[in-house]
Amino acid sequence: MKPSHPPLHALWLLLLWLAMPLARANPQAEERHLVVLHTNDIHGQVLPRPAIWLKDVNPIPDSGGLPRLTAKLNELVAEARAAGASVVICDGGDWFQGTPEGQIGRGRSFLGALARAGHDGAVVGNHEFDHGLDVFLQHLKEVPMPALLANVRMPDGSPLPGTRDWILLERDGLRIALVGLLTTSTPSITHRATRDLLWTDPAEALARVRADLGDTVDLVIPVTHIGIEDDRALARAHPDLPLIVGGHSHTFLRTGVREGDTLIVQAGAKASVIGRVDLWLDEGGHVVRSEAQHVDLYGEPAAEFRNAEVDAACAALSAEAAERMDAVLGVFGGPLESSRRELTNSTSGNLITDLMRERSGADVAIHNRGGTRTTLAAGVCTRRDLFMLLPFDNHIEMLTMKGADVIELFRTSIEEERRSGVEFSGVTLEARLVEGKPKLVRVLLGGAQGRAIQPDETIRLATNSYMASGGDGWTLLAEQEVREVDFTLLRDMVEIAFESGPLMPSSEQRYSVIR
Repeated sequence: MKPSHPPLHALWLLLLWLAMPLARANPQAEERHLVVLHTNDIHGQVLPRPAIWLKDVNPIPDSGGLPRLTAKLNELVAEARAAGASVVICDGGDWFQGTPEGQIGRGRSFLGALARAGHDGAVVGNHEFDHGLDVFLQHLKEVPMPALLANVRMPDGSPLPGTRDWILLERDGLRIALVGLLTTSTPSITHRATRDLLWTDPAEALARVRADLGDTVDLVIPVTHIGIEDDRALARAHPDLPLIVGGHSHTFLRTGVREGDTLIVQAGAKASVIGRVDLWLDEGGHVVRSEAQHVDLYGEPAAEFRNAEVDAACAALSAEAAERMDAVLGVFGGPLESSRRELTNSTSGNLITDLMRERSGADVAIHNRGGTRTTLAAGVCTRRDLFMLLPFDNHIEMLTMKGADVIELFRTSIEEERRSGVEFSGVTLEARLVEGKPKLVRVLLGGAQGRAIQPDETIRLATNSYMASGGDGWTLLAEQEVREVDFTLLRDMVEIAFESGPLMPSSEQRYSVIR
């Protein structure tokens, strides 16, 4: 009688079958973990600011500021490395313009502090050019900023001095390329010197860079200053990208958004939060999982994570700005609110354009909504408040225009979907909704009871120097030849107006919608 045990080959098969679950028990054992920390649109934010976006919180905490942001970056890096992850830090542009501290030395002093915050790569933003190309290039010559810019060239076709298309990093055996891309609308929204530069569509520039890099890298991460909608378009043009780190549109994407398989992230603005992306990659360097979150900046980080150089530089900036900026100028009798809503006026826009018209003696005054950057409560106003309201160095220009051009200007502001509208004084705009879209009917000079502007009459129109030079695509204004220039800055205009007493912003609605 034969033994009852199974044959030897059956035992081997049984052992192999039993071992398979063990091999599959930890499918992520070979995965590499990469943490991408990101900031964008810091805009010279040295000091913490009240977190007024929080609802039903009392007292409202302070949030952010460059010293706190830098310390938190250090803390997050330490935590990630302790957990076995590698770390990359990048920034989405617009570094210094937007605060009194950020304006010192035309941005040079703040840039020196930001360069110590620990970023591996930072894309150039449109506001870096606000003081002109030569000023910005001198900043880059003096400050070791890891500036990225792949889709903009000097007139001779060479890269902007101090910038590079990409920066190559190695983390845990991974070769990672950060590629910088800037919005091609920059020439219409910043200093006119940028109009002489050579601009390439971001998707085309990225295709060129990727072709140049070939298989020398495992992971390409675009770091962009083009805004969320153009980030989506970039993802559609390059659907194999696992991640786009964005800026420009000041969008708070708490957990990111997906365009196909691409994760798009952005961290709001003004050093309010830090973005964190966790990527898990397989042995071949392919991203198999990704998660995004924001890290809030309430409260002071532990002393061990603070950067003494950044703290000292920011303290010096704050002290230099404080004496002048904390001076009380006057009182607002009502709140200065902003608006991006269609066919509406804001109290801040009404006040600014009313003062422009009064100071210049113009028939009409207009102001771009993007030139007003915050809201202010009723009550005491400091010079810092005015700076936050009107941070750009725009002065008043008065143009002599034909009525037909004024009518066309307002028609464009109402009917073109890419426009966010303008603030204005001295006229009422009659509009009609046609299939839900606004159409200009008449421009009434002198308000709702005024008369219609005629195409062949002459109108004196005051505006800010940004719009007068063609900013925001207003080439119609740039083409006007007869103009008078008042070099008083808009914020100084408001300060001068306080000399006559408290200012009461008008809440008048200057659109008349025909139903």
